[in-house]
Amino acid sequence: MQSFFATLADAGTSSEWLAIANIILSALLVQWMLRNRRLYRNSREEQAHQRDLIENLSEGIYRSSLDGHQLSANKALVRLNGYDSEQQMLGCVSDIGKEWYVEPGRRDEFRAILRRDGFVENFVSEIYRHKTRERIWITESARLVYDKKTGNPVYYEGSVREITEMMDRLKAEELLSKLSSQVPGGLFQFVRSSAGSYSIPYASRGFRTIFGLLDDEELGRPRRFLDMIEEIDRPTFASVLRTSHETMEPLDIEFRAVDSLGKAKWLRLSAKPEAIDGAVMWHGYVNDISVRKKNEMEIEKLAFFDPLTGLPNRRMFMDRMGKAVQRCRERTGCGTLIFIDLDNFKTLNDTHGHDVGDDYLVQVAKRLKNCVRAEDTVARIGGDEFVIILEGVSEDAAHASRVAIMTANKVLSAMRDDFEVGSFSHRSSASLGVVVFDGKDGRPEEILKQADIAMYQAKAAGRNGMALYDHLSMSTESERYRLLNDFKAALSNDTLELYFQPQMDDNGRIVGAEALCRWHHPEHGTLLPERFVPLTEQFGLIREFGNVVLAKGVAELARWQNLNATSRLRLALNINVQSFSCEDFVPNLTALISHHGIDARLLTLELTESVMAKDRKLIARRMNELKQLGVRLSLDDFGSGYSSLAHLKRLPFDELKIDGSFIADIETGESDRALVKSILGTARTLNLTAVAEHVENVRQEAFLRAFGCDFFQGYLYSPALTGDCFVEFVERRQMGDLLGDLPQIRQSA
Repeated sequence: MQSFFATLADAGTSSEWLAIANIILSALLVQWMLRNRRLYRNSREEQAHQRDLIENLSEGIYRSSLDGHQLSANKALVRLNGYDSEQQMLGCVSDIGKEWYVEPGRRDEFRAILRRDGFVENFVSEIYRHKTRERIWITESARLVYDKKTGNPVYYEGSVREITEMMDRLKAEELLSKLSSQVPGGLFQFVRSSAGSYSIPYASRGFRTIFGLLDDEELGRPRRFLDMIEEIDRPTFASVLRTSHETMEPLDIEFRAVDSLGKAKWLRLSAKPEAIDGAVMWHGYVNDISVRKKNEMEIEKLAFFDPLTGLPNRRMFMDRMGKAVQRCRERTGCGTLIFIDLDNFKTLNDTHGHDVGDDYLVQVAKRLKNCVRAEDTVARIGGDEFVIILEGVSEDAAHASRVAIMTANKVLSAMRDDFEVGSFSHRSSASLGVVVFDGKDGRPEEILKQADIAMYQAKAAGRNGMALYDHLSMSTESERYRLLNDFKAALSNDTLELYFQPQMDDNGRIVGAEALCRWHHPEHGTLLPERFVPLTEQFGLIREFGNVVLAKGVAELARWQNLNATSRLRLALNINVQSFSCEDFVPNLTALISHHGIDARLLTLELTESVMAKDRKLIARRMNELKQLGVRLSLDDFGSGYSSLAHLKRLPFDELKIDGSFIADIETGESDRALVKSILGTARTLNLTAVAEHVENVRQEAFLRAFGCDFFQGYLYSPALTGDCFVEFVERRQMGDLLGDLPQIRQSA
């Protein structure tokens, strides 16, 4: 090649060389032109082939401008819309969204997805065949086409396929809705032949996923799926299926199953039978409802079962008691209620802590269940109060009484055996009240009251025994009414006393205290509010009782303000909603504040969530009147009721007080931990102070601190103290602060 160019160079610019070069260049140019012509012709042919392919596809192909005007359509799309030519169709279609789609706004949904993702796949819609207005179903896919230089979308193109026949086969509108919205689940067809054999001709991918099968795995015999159903639910499933076959009614059932991968789940199966040539085919849908079932069971557990012992709680007990009374009424039989109160439980709690007390209660629950039949009910309705319902024991009251006494003796014997709690043995006993009912002599609440009265008769007789309620003698001599008369006297003879449980901040400093009422009964000793407050509510003494507590509390706060150690401490008083609703409540409190000259900002009134169930306008007005006085307002036992956050936000509360039952279980109960965190988050959101009560150990305290609790009270710091002891406690605490020995002051739980 170098010699060739050297020769050319030697030739210089002679005429011969120019002629030769011209001939060569001409030949090369002709060759290049022929090659490009061939490529162009091939390209044109390829484009023609593509146009022919598109024109002859069975699927409609189109191109549209960005504003939705159709620019082109192939023959299939023209035919789908009932026209003879592309020109005719494009001339008749002016507004695709309004003229084509049956469902208003469906076109907007399509374009919204296209703008968001740049493409749409399998968009199912019901449309009109444009020319004839016949309603048909189509599936549509499309993509945006972008300018290669600017990157901006210039138009979009897509495909349309008619699926009317398939949609007609589906029939059921509900199944179609679920399929279109891609709700998780599986479709299936299940056949029972005239000979009694079963087969599964169709199962969707969702069906396979639910039962843990691969997409290409053989379904096998239907017996395989029946074996996946939990044994306890198989008889019910078989019965429902048999009934559907006999009546040709749809079946709908929820059951437990374990799929082929060993995963347990709850399933719901719905199917409609169809008679086909002597056989029956069910067209059905199965869905995994494990999450819903788990939530339902958690809600039911929280609402109807005691979180500590797992026994039915008071609400569940009252429901079962009502049903037991109704069955006795219908069958003219007798049932028995046994009320069990553990003797000296408070002493165990106070001396060894609530952890030990809780362990003891769990063991008590197990022993009680072992004393009765499987069909009987054992429930925990209070701190140390249990009940047993014995149903259908006899048609004769005398025989029912004998059975009840035998069962009660078994319970007493079980309670007398030592309990191994913590590192020591606890010798226990219980007091039992027994009532025989026949469904004619009272409501469940009345029967429970009678059992309670009988139980107190057993306590009065020396405890560790039982008493059978006698409708003739015990109704007039009951402990409850004697206690009521004693309490009326206590309101006037000053035997009610306020105790004070310290409230601490997150630095361990005392910020105030909650006042807790104690009744020093001459016969029964010191009684807690749980024993006598229900009397005030039941017999209309709540107003007088509330006035006594309010007067004592304000007087004590005035005493604190005159002492250096307690002058800036807050005092919280529990106010019953009935007392709070009285017209003279605010005037009375105003007079007390003025008389004692206290700083009202140091007074906190604790109201329970039931306050929001009252006349909200009245309550809000009263609360605002108190806020004008400077009084702080606290929502007590938050989480135990049904507060509406919307109502809470409108009321002028300063703090939320977390119900102590949730604090007790935050170490072991996931639901309680989640609930406490939620309450603390609510307090922060609403800019409210959060107070936790019944804090009994440092683990609970650490959890509450971690999630933003402001103040704490409970046995970890101190039990409720008399007024003088509380002042001494504060002084010792402050001295400990000065000496740098603050952590040593906590009490044992």
